[in-house]
Amino acid sequence: MSFWQENYQFIKEVYEMRHSKMAEWMENVEKAIARIMADKVYTSAEFKRERDTFNSLCKDLERTEVKKWLAQILEILMAERAKDQKKTEGDKLDALIQKHEELIPSVQKTAVMVDLYWKCYAYGDELKPHVEFLDGIMLSSTREIAPSCIENVDELIERQEKSLQQLDAKRTVVVDLIDKGKVILQHPEKPKFLEANVKRIEEGWDDTKKKAQDRLKLLNETKDAFIGYAEHNETIANEFDIAEEEIKKVKKHFNLEAAVADLKKRQDLYNKSNDTINGLFDSINANYNCMAITIPEDKKKILTKEIKAVEAKLEVNGRFKDTVAKIEVLVGSLTNFDKNLRTIDSWMQSATAELNDIKEASGAMLPEDRVARTMDLQEDIAAKIEILKSDAATELELLPQGDKVPADAQAFKDELARITKYVTDLAEKTRIECDKYSNDVKFWAEYRTGIKEFNPWLAGAEKAAAEGLSKPADLAEVKALNEKVNGFDKNCVNYLKVLTSAQAAAQKMTTHAEADAEVAGLKARFDAVKGIADTWVKKCDVLVKEWVLLDNTVTELNSWVAKDKSAEGENQFSLEKMESTLGELKNIFKQKEKLV
Repeated sequence: MSFWQENYQFIKEVYEMRHSKMAEWMENVEKAIARIMADKVYTSAEFKRERDTFNSLCKDLERTEVKKWLAQILEILMAERAKDQKKTEGDKLDALIQKHEELIPSVQKTAVMVDLYWKCYAYGDELKPHVEFLDGIMLSSTREIAPSCIENVDELIERQEKSLQQLDAKRTVVVDLIDKGKVILQHPEKPKFLEANVKRIEEGWDDTKKKAQDRLKLLNETKDAFIGYAEHNETIANEFDIAEEEIKKVKKHFNLEAAVADLKKRQDLYNKSNDTINGLFDSINANYNCMAITIPEDKKKILTKEIKAVEAKLEVNGRFKDTVAKIEVLVGSLTNFDKNLRTIDSWMQSATAELNDIKEASGAMLPEDRVARTMDLQEDIAAKIEILKSDAATELELLPQGDKVPADAQAFKDELARITKYVTDLAEKTRIECDKYSNDVKFWAEYRTGIKEFNPWLAGAEKAAAEGLSKPADLAEVKALNEKVNGFDKNCVNYLKVLTSAQAAAQKMTTHAEADAEVAGLKARFDAVKGIADTWVKKCDVLVKEWVLLDNTVTELNSWVAKDKSAEGENQFSLEKMESTLGELKNIFKQKEKLV
């Protein structure tokens, strides 16, 4: 032991140096673990350095020999030292060993993570060229292009088709890489950047493919637009010429059947021309809008100027429409004109038959019917003459005037003249026939006026007669009833005069059988009402007299009874006088009861 005691200081320094080295080693391991497990995303080269450093530090992870040596040396050094010093140094070594034992699981877990992370970084390196490839395709599919002619478009289409072919060639490799990444993603301890890498290649592939296809679609549409623009411009120019020629062919026809057929033809031609020209112009604009997405500004200005020139020629549609519209108005007016003439021509026969019927059946007709029918016919003829006047004005505007009138137009003129003469003659004949019965019209009007006044009164009077009279309760009511009855009777007398005047007017007409029958009926009804009125007047006269007599008798009886009272308060009756008065009262009451 003398050797260890003699070299105590030297041995202690060596012990402390190795103890410190052990602690420093563990600290370096912890730092390496922290760097590896940090959220920082390294490049694969940077992570490789960290991985190699970690693996180098962890080669002799157990450090068995070192821990054994430190324990043995500490035991020797502390053999003759104080108990406190021995405990202090022992605790230090125990803490170091404890820390080492706790470090081992962390190192082992980190070792697993290092392998996982290295796979992820290697996967990223594997993705890199393919991502760069997709970025290149994306760039070529989204960069601005400005083709000024169809040849430029063809070149761009060829390039884009090659890009899509390259994408298709890479598809299998990219799909395999995506699947590989998804397998690694299933590890619960995967790093966050792995998901971003997988998402980048997966979405990058889909986006790039879509953008490339969209660009190819746009280029093909642009090519079609270049072709369509040229073809449609050429076609629309030809359609403008066709429309101009069709406008020149539009003529007026005065044969109605030919005019209607020609109008239908012109309308069809206009509609076809209008639809074709507008459709072509819309297509030209659609072609331009498609080309405008990619073509340069100077090319846009040229095309815009060309389209404005085409637009200015669209006015031919308006002229064509106006020309056809004039023919539509002409045919419409001609149709109405012809319809009016045909209607009146047909009516003339029935009007003539009506006039003849009035003449031939005048003996069998009531005069008032004959007058009414003749006046109705005159009104109808007057209305037709007004229509003919309107047709004459229409003819001046509608048909050619002068010496050289087309035969079709002249036919309408002749027909209008024939119908006008016929209706005018018919109006004169009807007027002459109506004048024969002009007085009948006057007397008929007087008769009807009287009857219209008499009828409402008679209906009311019949109703009052049917309802009867109310029963009076006293002398005042009797007098009021008498006044009402006398008024009713007076009205009967007055309205009989109205009926008599109406009958006198009817007697002045040429024939008045119907009026006589009507007056007779009304007179019979009147007589019934007048009979009731006469009865009421007679009864009311008697009732008033009897009621006055009754009232006077009662008054007299009361006065007599009052005078026959004696001074002592005893009544002195004359029995014969009382019996006579009471008998008189009894007779009056019986008469009153009969009347009421």
